[in-house]
Amino acid sequence: MKVAVRTEPGSRAVLEIEVPEDVVSRAMDRAYTTLVRQVTVPGFRRGKAPRSILERHLGAGAIREEALRRLVPEQYSEAVTQSGISPVASPSVDIQEAEDGKGLRLTATVEVYPEVTLPDYRAIHVEREAHPVGDDEVDRALEDLRARQGRLVTVPEAARRGEYALLEVLSAPAGLERVQAGKELLVEIGGGLLPAEVESALEGARAGDERTAALASGQGEVTVRVADVRRKELPPVDDEFARRVSDQTSIAGLRAGLRAQLDRERAERDTGALQERVVDAVLAQTAVELPESLVDHEIDHAVEDVTGRLQARGLTLESYLRSVDKDQATFRGELRPRAERRVRVRLLLEAVAEREGLTIGEEEMADEVKKLAAELQQDAPSVEKWLDEGSRREGLREGLLRRKAVGALVGIVAGPEPARPLAEPPAAAGAAPPPAPE
Repeated sequence: MKVAVRTEPGSRAVLEIEVPEDVVSRAMDRAYTTLVRQVTVPGFRRGKAPRSILERHLGAGAIREEALRRLVPEQYSEAVTQSGISPVASPSVDIQEAEDGKGLRLTATVEVYPEVTLPDYRAIHVEREAHPVGDDEVDRALEDLRARQGRLVTVPEAARRGEYALLEVLSAPAGLERVQAGKELLVEIGGGLLPAEVESALEGARAGDERTAALASGQGEVTVRVADVRRKELPPVDDEFARRVSDQTSIAGLRAGLRAQLDRERAERDTGALQERVVDAVLAQTAVELPESLVDHEIDHAVEDVTGRLQARGLTLESYLRSVDKDQATFRGELRPRAERRVRVRLLLEAVAEREGLTIGEEEMADEVKKLAAELQQDAPSVEKWLDEGSRREGLREGLLRRKAVGALVGIVAGPEPARPLAEPPAAAGAAPPPAPE
C-alpha cells in the first residue's frame, strides 16, 4: 500500500491510498466465499455455486460491493496507522480505479485532531486579585441567619410593605399561576409572589378587610379577604442566639465562624475567577483550527444536558422549544459559541499538559474514586465497576489531567498562590438550619 497525505484548512487530512491489484483480488475472493455460503442459488447446494453463476444470480457488482465493504475500512485503518494522523470523525471515501487499471485508488477525507500552537505563556502575566471579606458582609450573613430564625406574629396594625398577610382568594381570573379562587395564601407584601397590583392593594389592609385589584395585564380583577396580618419578629443578637443556632457560646465566636465560612467561599470564587482569566489570557494567543465534528459533538452533549434537566421537571425538549418559539437548528446555533470555547479550552489544556509533562498517577485516580464514592454514597468497588463501563475511567483521567493543567498554568501565569490566613472554621459555621421553604 502507498499512502500520500496532505492537509487542508479546518483540520482536515486527505489520504491518497493506492491499493495493489493482488489485495483487491484477495478481497474479491473473500467476498465470493462469504456470499456463496449465504445465498442459495437454484440448482446448486449452498456454498457450491461457481463465481460466474453467483454473479449472474446476485447481479453485476454484488461481489465487488461486498469486497469493498470490508476492504475500504481495512485499507483506511492501515493508512491511518501508516500516516500517523489522529482522526476525530468518520471519513468520506471516494473510490476509483487505479490509473493503470490495476488495483484501486481511495481518497479519504477526514477531520483530524487539530494542531494547537501554544504561545510562550511564561511571558504572559495575570494579576491575582484579593477580595477580603469585610465586616459588612459578616453583618449581612448574621442578619440572614437571624432572619431564618424569625417567627411570624399576628399584629393588630394595618399591613405594611415587608409584612405578611394571610389571604383567602375570593375571585380571580382563570390562568393566573398562584392566584386561584378558594385558595389560602401567606404572602410577603412586596415580595413579588402575587401580581404587583394585588400586593399594592394589600398595603394598609387589616384583618377582615377585602381588597380588589384590577390587573394591568387586562386579565380582570382579583379580590381577596385578609384573614390575618403578621410581622416577622427577629430574635435578639446575643450569646443565647449564638448557642441556639450553632456550637458557639458567644456572638463573637459565631461571627468568627461566619467570617471563616465566607472566607472559604470567597477563596473558591476567587480561584475560579482567576483560572478563567488565566485561561482566557492564554487562549487569546493560542492558534487552533476547530474541526466541526468536535464542536458538533460538544453541542450534542449540551443538548443532552438540557434535555435531562427538562426531563427532571417533567418536560421535553420539544415542548420547551415550542414554548420559546425556537427550532432545533436555532437552539443548536445558540449553543455553538459556548461549545466552541469549551473545545478550545479543552484542547489548550491538553496541549499544556503535554508540554509540561503532566500525568495522572494511579494514586491520584484512587483518591478521586474515593471522593466519587463519598459523593455518590457508594462503596469504592461499586464506583470502580461503574468506571470500567465504556470510557468513563478514561474520561475521569482526562478530566483530572485538565484540572492539573489549569493549576500548572495558573501557577506559571499568575505566580504562586500567596499564603491566605484563614480562621479555623468552628463547627458553628455550617450548623445553621436551612431557610424555610417558600
